[in-house]
Amino acid sequence: MMENKLQEITGHFNSGDIHLGTNRLLDLALDTYKPEIYRKTLDWYSWMMLNMDASASVINEKTNPVLLTIIDSLKNTGESHSQNILELDKIGKTYSKGNFSLKPLTFTVKSGEVTGLVGENGNGKTTLLRILARELKEDRGSIEYLIPEVPADNDYLLKSNLVYVPQRIPRWYGTLMDNLQFTLSIHGTFSEENTLRATLMIARMGLMPYKNLTWNQISSGYKTRFELAKSLLRKPKLLLLDEPLANLDIISQQTVLQDLKMMACSVTSPFGMVLSSQQLYEVEKISDQIIFLKDGEAKYQNNNVQTENQEVLHILYEIETKAERNSIVMAFAGSIEPEITFNGGVYILKFPSGTSTQSVLSGLARMDHEVLYIRNISQSSRRFFIKS
Repeated sequence: MMENKLQEITGHFNSGDIHLGTNRLLDLALDTYKPEIYRKTLDWYSWMMLNMDASASVINEKTNPVLLTIIDSLKNTGESHSQNILELDKIGKTYSKGNFSLKPLTFTVKSGEVTGLVGENGNGKTTLLRILARELKEDRGSIEYLIPEVPADNDYLLKSNLVYVPQRIPRWYGTLMDNLQFTLSIHGTFSEENTLRATLMIARMGLMPYKNLTWNQISSGYKTRFELAKSLLRKPKLLLLDEPLANLDIISQQTVLQDLKMMACSVTSPFGMVLSSQQLYEVEKISDQIIFLKDGEAKYQNNNVQTENQEVLHILYEIETKAERNSIVMAFAGSIEPEITFNGGVYILKFPSGTSTQSVLSGLARMDHEVLYIRNISQSSRRFFIKS
């Protein structure tokens, strides 16, 4: 397995994916928990930041000794297999005020995997996350936490292994670096190792230029990155995130989600993750399981591994174009005529099951207007947001 990681990271550098290769190497360095490797990796990182435009051969010459040292340190580490860390059985909650009820939910969260909660605001996503974080008490069903070495009746140890990041991040004081070092110290990491690990996490989360800044000096997006860095330093077994993408631009959203997915699959400290978001496509890309909540009920629940085997009743395409509806109708006249709905600035085209992508694209190509965007949403939770 370590040989695969070596080839993966080397491949990133050879193909010019410098940032991706750098992040994967930093992930492995964090997995070693060895100050001498932290130090060597940070020296390499400082060189990389000054030589991003160097040739692949020069980068490899500088990188390989560091990477091989890291790989050698981890070669005898038994990678954690995916295992259940949380099992919910028909849990629910009813509020006495507001006339809202979270209907019975059953699902499992595995170590190294991501569960995405999607749905419009006010449909139970935050309630569910707060129940999982033990901030709220469910009033029916059962929750079982299967965290190794944490007795089920030890609430303190349980909460120490759960990290809940709310949508509104609590204000912190002092510098970013001070806060990360404090987090490490209260979890038993001191002296040089404390400074090195905090610095390495800052590098990993793209926060190096901001490490000496305070709350008022950084944007909302970087406050989110900082909160994630602090959370990851706690080595959670279960990470619960409420709308973590809300304050990030589109590029940062994709980057942060991929970062979290990679880090959840840590060699030595894997964790399960449950996150809520309105960014459906980005969440679906990295989720192993999607749960769509509406009116407190799971209207759709899917494990992506099984997606290809599920029956598709019809084919849905979402397209954005300046064309009028009549132009779209004419494009498919005499062939596969779709049902057409205009939905929030885009058209939804509904075709019979078995319609090929080629035939859809061929039809659209006959229009006089350019198609700005097209996506097959037949098995995306996006289909539940279509207004009739």
